[in-house]
Amino acid sequence: MSKLYVKGALGCIIVADITNPDSLTGALRWKEVIEENADLVDGKMIPMVILQNKYDLLENQGRRLDYQTEEYIQSFAEKHDFKGGYQVSAKSNMNLDESVETLVTNILKLNIFEARKDNFAKNDNKSVLKLNQNQKANNNNDGCQC
Repeated sequence: MSKLYVKGALGCIIVADITNPDSLTGALRWKEVIEENADLVDGKMIPMVILQNKYDLLENQGRRLDYQTEEYIQSFAEKHDFKGGYQVSAKSNMNLDESVETLVTNILKLNIFEARKDNFAKNDNKSVLKLNQNQKANNNNDGCQC
């Protein structure tokens, strides 16, 4: 991965496949690449969270394998210095808000915006991104909620 892909990143979400145990090993390789190439913020690494996606595929599966438990991903995250570890389902929107909230909270703790203030345009109300859960969907019927 080129340094250009992570240059200026404020945080990172690494996604693994909950149905594939090798996916966590791959996630650690991605984490290493990011750590090698990301810009430090006041000497600290950008925050990262790890998500095990496709939880919805396990809902009808009776017994979970060890690596498919919530306790496992949380322990894995702690052991490998992620700011959080979550089982998620993009299909059902399970735990996505919580995982992003954890990442954003950790970004804000770094006071990253002050550290990189030269990277941000002045607030002219044209370049401000507002996240609003109650925002109405557009009229394009393309499924986009922006």
